[in-house]
Amino acid sequence: MPGPLVSAIVVNLNGARFLRECLDSLFSQSWPHLEVILVDNASTDGSAEEAVKVFGDQIRLIQNSRNQGFARANNQAIAVAKGEWVFLLNNDAVLEPRAIEELMAFAGDKPQVGMLACRVMCYDKPHIFDSAGLLLYPDGVCRPRGWEEKDLGQYDRADEVLAPSGCASAWRKSMLDAIDLFDESYFAYLEDLDLGMRGQLQGWKCFYVPAAVARHAKSMTAGNYSKFKAYHVERNRIFNAIKLLPRFILFVSPLFTLNRYLLQFYAARTHRGLSGHFVKEYSWFELALLMVRAYAAALLRLPEMLRKRRAISRQRQISIDEWYRLISRFKLDAIELALKY
Repeated sequence: MPGPLVSAIVVNLNGARFLRECLDSLFSQSWPHLEVILVDNASTDGSAEEAVKVFGDQIRLIQNSRNQGFARANNQAIAVAKGEWVFLLNNDAVLEPRAIEELMAFAGDKPQVGMLACRVMCYDKPHIFDSAGLLLYPDGVCRPRGWEEKDLGQYDRADEVLAPSGCASAWRKSMLDAIDLFDESYFAYLEDLDLGMRGQLQGWKCFYVPAAVARHAKSMTAGNYSKFKAYHVERNRIFNAIKLLPRFILFVSPLFTLNRYLLQFYAARTHRGLSGHFVKEYSWFELALLMVRAYAAALLRLPEMLRKRRAISRQRQISIDEWYRLISRFKLDAIELALKY
């Protein structure tokens, strides 16, 4: 019996360095039931044109006249996708040939599974993890499980996780139809955590599948320590907190944020973690201004996020106790968040 059609989606913005290899890895998949959709966010480096020249009508191209962001671009593709599953792959990531086949084999007899996370390794260091799912800090920020860890076999077992990293992940189309698509107000960053959590709250499960392997170059579009990324991560984690945290955790989340800021300040002063890298490139004044901008932007959209919180609460299928256990089980430690690169 033939397996389900999978719609693979790649969002591209000036991805000439990796896009050809990324698409090659999709067309080299052992899974035969695959369509490939490329969404180009107004690239100026000729990468989309080159992709069409090389792959022709094997690719369905959506060409945007301006940068629509990661969330909206994926939504555009999902809206026209024909597959029972949607597979998202960053333009700076590549798949091992059996990755999608392994995902479909795992999910085949598990109708409650709505999301699948790949074993994502670093592109140039295949023995170092990039992601094995996501972890949540109780103020709305998240980080990949296993990030920058050496592969010692600790993630060799398929396991339930909170949500997949969007860079290489599969999403059941019927789940997306039920919970809605990416929240386009995020533009980019942390939207995968939001989508995964909304799925969990409606009773869908997410599993990490270690046999499905990808390699990711990480933040090649915006830069790992860019002001663009830092601003959107801080603003969007506030969106996550308002929309996704139980009432009590939301109430005490400023204490978690204060703890995180203190540890990140220490990391910056001692040149450790992402904060240490950020202050090497930008001034403390620029960092403070960025935080003010992020909070102001979040405050302007507070009524909208509260409306979305109420809608999510009305649709929630799990109990309050299960909601708390979910956050506790997949909690990200503040020290790891602040001090890990």
